[in-house]
Amino acid sequence: MKNKIEFFLLLFFYNISRLIGVNLSSYLGGIIAWFYGLFSNRNVIGMKNLNLVFPRKNLIEKKKILRRMWFHFGRVIGEYPHLHKIKIHKNTNVKIVGIKNLLGPLKKEKNCIYFSAHIGNWELSSHPLTQNGFKINFVYRAFNNKYVDDLLRKIRFKYGVNLIKKGSDGAKECIKALKNKENLGMLIDQKMNDGLPISFFNKLAMTAPAIAKFSLKFKCQIVPALCVREKGTKYKIEYFKPIQYSFLKKLGSEEKIMLYLNKIIEKWILKHPEQWIWVHERWKN
Repeated sequence: MKNKIEFFLLLFFYNISRLIGVNLSSYLGGIIAWFYGLFSNRNVIGMKNLNLVFPRKNLIEKKKILRRMWFHFGRVIGEYPHLHKIKIHKNTNVKIVGIKNLLGPLKKEKNCIYFSAHIGNWELSSHPLTQNGFKINFVYRAFNNKYVDDLLRKIRFKYGVNLIKKGSDGAKECIKALKNKENLGMLIDQKMNDGLPISFFNKLAMTAPAIAKFSLKFKCQIVPALCVREKGTKYKIEYFKPIQYSFLKKLGSEEKIMLYLNKIIEKWILKHPEQWIWVHERWKN
């Protein structure tokens, strides 16, 4: 019953959002999440994480980051119903930097794995791929609420990505996709209880090593991808210089590769702290 109530509330918001357009929908989502964040006990987790990453910031500064994070996160939710309508070509609201870093390897028919984190509107990081005619398999963590998960899967299918659930079956699908010279997208900043303990902001965080395993096995380069909100519903999607297989091989182990990738995410978070989701248990207890 709880799952159904959550789903119907989300579905109600989804349908309202579709009617009022992306700008109002994004803002409305921000207001709702900001208000929810005033009373959420998840702020305890957020403050604990902020204390770890920003020990020198005072309490007022950290509370400000949390409030802005809630508003931004609500904006992301409000933009979900419109993701399939957001076009990257001739769109003054979407700035794309380094697109050759992403499309260059693909045009040479080489495997590519790109990664991002739960920062900015991460969903838009796949749009330049799908809207340039490339297939992308996005590895995601399924929601515990099946009804919500089904709705989000439909949204993602609408804008052109194939979805692979995390887990043992998902790993087999990833291997199959890479063998077929297809491409993978991953978010690698979530806690994975049976992952590897890797330093993240100088504290061990259980980290999924799949991207390292796949890149070493299939000799893939890795492309870091970041989509941040510049203002309102204006975004900048940036693809950084590919991390070549030769460099990954030189690092020599999954642990060292994941540490290298974690350092990249750290830089993103330090630059855009209000756009990363602080209220989840990222670090090892």
